[in-house]
Amino acid sequence: MYRFQRLTLTTKTLHRHHNNCFFSQAAAAIIEEPPSIQTTLLDGLPEPGPLETIFAIPRSDSGKNVSAKERKAGRVPSIVFEQEDGHHGGNKRLISVKKNRIRNLVNELGRPFFLSRLFELDVRPQFESDEVIEKVRVLPKAVHLHAGTDEPLNVTFIRAPSHALLKVDIPLVFRGEDISPGLRKG
Repeated sequence: MYRFQRLTLTTKTLHRHHNNCFFSQAAAAIIEEPPSIQTTLLDGLPEPGPLETIFAIPRSDSGKNVSAKERKAGRVPSIVFEQEDGHHGGNKRLISVKKNRIRNLVNELGRPFFLSRLFELDVRPQFESDEVIEKVRVLPKAVHLHAGTDEPLNVTFIRAPSHALLKVDIPLVFRGEDISPGLRKG
């Protein structure tokens, strides 16, 4: 008496069940590889691409008065932490970035997408200089904006080397929420 059973076959299950003689040689010919996942991009949202570069200059002092002078000069005081909990100690670097560049990135990408995107940070002695002191990949952890004018007040970055595991808040975009019966009812 034969017993038929419907199984989803993958290469892994074939190797696992092949030793138990569940499948014949002919059954191995009909195994299909799982389909590749195709992604589609939504209109009006930022597309992934090469890392955008943010130019920065180092600064030696921190504090309320120093930050106010930086903002008056058109720069945003920033800090780069070594790891995610770097504010509890560890390696950190004080920098300043151009206010217009940060404002444009936040306005262009949107705040949630800005905070979930990697950037290339070029630290130079002066903004106009071609000499690069340090080039590092960073992830913005926080950006503080002025309540009335939406001007960036400061930005916190985390170093993001290729081997690092970081927690990132990914923005979700729901399509069709305006016509969803559940959302309309509340």
